[in-house]
Amino acid sequence: MQRALSCCLLVVAGAASPLPAQVVRLPAVTSAAASYAGRLVSHPGSTAELLQAPGEPSLPEQPERPPDARPGMFQKLIFSGGWIAGGRGDDFGIGSVELETVLALPIPSRTYPLIITPGFAVHYLDGPTGRELPPRVYDAYVQFRWMRRLSPRLGIDLAVTPGAFGDFERSNDETFRLTGHGAAAWEWTPTTKLVLGAAYIDRFTTEVLPICGLIWTPHDDVKYELVFPHPRIARRVYWAGAYGDDVQDWLYVAGELGGGTWAIQRTGGVDDVVDYTDYRVFLGWQRKAIGRLDFHAEIGYVFGRKLRYAGGPPTLEPDDTVMLRGGVTY
Repeated sequence: MQRALSCCLLVVAGAASPLPAQVVRLPAVTSAAASYAGRLVSHPGSTAELLQAPGEPSLPEQPERPPDARPGMFQKLIFSGGWIAGGRGDDFGIGSVELETVLALPIPSRTYPLIITPGFAVHYLDGPTGRELPPRVYDAYVQFRWMRRLSPRLGIDLAVTPGAFGDFERSNDETFRLTGHGAAAWEWTPTTKLVLGAAYIDRFTTEVLPICGLIWTPHDDVKYELVFPHPRIARRVYWAGAYGDDVQDWLYVAGELGGGTWAIQRTGGVDDVVDYTDYRVFLGWQRKAIGRLDFHAEIGYVFGRKLRYAGGPPTLEPDDTVMLRGGVTY
């Protein structure tokens, strides 16, 4: 896919200065009278999180503000890292680190702000032998996201993400990609929501993925987020220090479609695009805390792995392996 851009993408993954006299209210997808279902997020990381329940009102005069929302522009700073084990010969491993900043602007309103998430990631590639891969590839992007409750039973989630993905050895039209998603949830019953939408991922192997499924919350301590492509089943655990609504621990089992696409320069200066795809199932723990650091840690199994080049050679299918991943949110 060829496209010319008139300007370069500049990403700064750092904290922004708060706007002191301004309260940014983040989106509410449940009514102010709805019960709090353990959701301590002001920047949902998935459609399932957005359409589950952002939280109960924290202050009577601010009925649509989630408990962990910060006043002003700056909302979150997220650092995460992961490792997919490789091996020798034709095996393939990846180590990754990523930094994101979540900002909220009162556009078009304070109730439904524009959420801007600049991010930068580095992926360290390990093998395979003879495949002309660079030692590192990078992601630099800015997501613009808008979420709104259109009616008491309908919520929407829209996002567009321009970015640069490649080894950054030299300018390449394929380095720049535009991705996005759009989804909606219909509250079928007080405990069940139906989700439908699509994600445009702009990869030469797959351009569009459906977003579909249901979210079932039989009670506040259990959540079934059966939404493709990121299903998850989570249960709250009451361990020491995590008994109140302000500090919660969750255990979960989840799955996802992983990988990425990067523009690279092969031996001899030939430009190409490499795509890595895998499927992941994992167990995780997450601590959510208002006014403190949030943590998560995951261990998983990675299978169905494929490494493909837009210009050849044939597809490589590395062996199944394990994954470790974790992060901290301020």
